[in-house]
Amino acid sequence: MKPYKKIIRFSINRNSGGADYDAHIDEALNKKIKDSSYEVIDVKNLELLPRLLAIILFWFRAQYILFFGKINIAIVSPAMMLIIPKKVSVISIAHHYDPSVFKGIKRLYIRIYHWFFIKQKKRVNTVVSCSKYWSNFYREKGFKNTITIHNGFNIQSMDRSIVSLNNNSVLKRYNLERNQYLHLGKFAVGKGQKKVFNSLRDLGLPMIATSPAKISKFNEANEVRVINAGYDEYNILLKNAKAVVCMSELKEGWCRVLHEAAIHGTLILGSGVAGMKELLEIGGFKSSTIDSLRNDLLSIQHEGSLSNDKVKLYRSFNLEKFNFAWQRCVNELLNSKD
Repeated sequence: MKPYKKIIRFSINRNSGGADYDAHIDEALNKKIKDSSYEVIDVKNLELLPRLLAIILFWFRAQYILFFGKINIAIVSPAMMLIIPKKVSVISIAHHYDPSVFKGIKRLYIRIYHWFFIKQKKRVNTVVSCSKYWSNFYREKGFKNTITIHNGFNIQSMDRSIVSLNNNSVLKRYNLERNQYLHLGKFAVGKGQKKVFNSLRDLGLPMIATSPAKISKFNEANEVRVINAGYDEYNILLKNAKAVVCMSELKEGWCRVLHEAAIHGTLILGSGVAGMKELLEIGGFKSSTIDSLRNDLLSIQHEGSLSNDKVKLYRSFNLEKFNFAWQRCVNELLNSKD
């Protein structure tokens, strides 16, 4: 009889595309790997503490578990700067790296943890990224096994969102009209939303961004409205936008919000930075620049929505494929150690 295997994922992601990706990993692996247990150690369990203190305590707990917890596989992020014992197999989730859009201590922290991650490359069995761009990036950095597992989307849940609430009532609540506003993605540093506003303001279209956190304004002039949208409202706002425009300055891993918009058939435009380029190319879209953005929008808006063929391509990124890819990744690593 094979000994029982222990798999632990350590998590510090919050409200981001990375957090969505992590939640889907949990669904894929929980009780799905034969002769093994799966557990998540999450910094959110310490969320009543100040963020910095919570991360410090989380780090010490993670180190203790790694050295004394008798685990077989650790699934980690480079940002954790964990010291990995040789007895533990490691899957590292590395979606992107770009300190340039941050300032001060955060920029320094990102540089340090990434340097530390690269220095431990011999200890990492597999690097998983959500785009080919970053898989190639880490392969060139010398990691021995880099694989791409694209984002998976719960298509049925997204479709249910559109009919779960009255679309007109949601739009009226935010003083919006169908196909008469632009969605600039999720609010975050490095997303280029202010530059998009300055480029397209003369079109006279309201511009919004969404956030799961309560943010009252985007900048001092409150030029772009940031809407605290729940899951159903978020999908409705994507579905009914004239276009979703994500001109990230940050080197993206992918861009979930653009992909989600395309699943709903909404027109998309993006900067194509890093992993986002692969996402755009699926639908035959070219990357935009701030200088070309206005003309690019005007050239596609006559279409009204994406073609059925393009929507079908984007909807093929489902959870079934995602689950299979992650289960295979973990099983292959477990079997290699038998």
